[in-house]
Amino acid sequence: MKKIISILFISFLVLSVYAQSADVITDILDAKEVTYGQVCYLSAVQQNLIEETSSYDEAVKVLFNEQQIPSLYDSDEVIPLINVAYIFSYMWDIKGGLMYRITGGAPRYVFKQFQADGIIASSVEPKNHISGADALSMYTACVRKYGNYDITAVSMGD
Repeated sequence: MKKIISILFISFLVLSVYAQSADVITDILDAKEVTYGQVCYLSAVQQNLIEETSSYDEAVKVLFNEQQIPSLYDSDEVIPLINVAYIFSYMWDIKGGLMYRITGGAPRYVFKQFQADGIIASSVEPKNHISGADALSMYTACVRKYGNYDITAVSMGD
């Protein structure tokens, strides 16, 4: 049963992250701690800011140029969860609460909004690091919550 769920989860990720190469998804899934490059890559490809053949370094540069990250991070640097949430917030239209709207989606309030929406567990600290599998799981939760993805429309064969 676990194997079937894993296969479905990975298949969903491959479909929802568009046509990103299996090598990149495997690289992220295998990461014990997700990096700025990996998270920026997911975001930049989702937003059509880079091609799926682009590098992690290019993804970081593009998000910096788009003012979605405050500085040019090393693409191999481990990223804290609060920054994963902040980068992911640029991919979808998130309504958010009062403080989220007042601050224009400041990282602290993006993190709190993700907790309120069940994307991030309420017991998790903003400074924590997460695995690549957890980052992809978070991405999937965001797609379900904020995207226009309708799982009932997916054909599982007749």
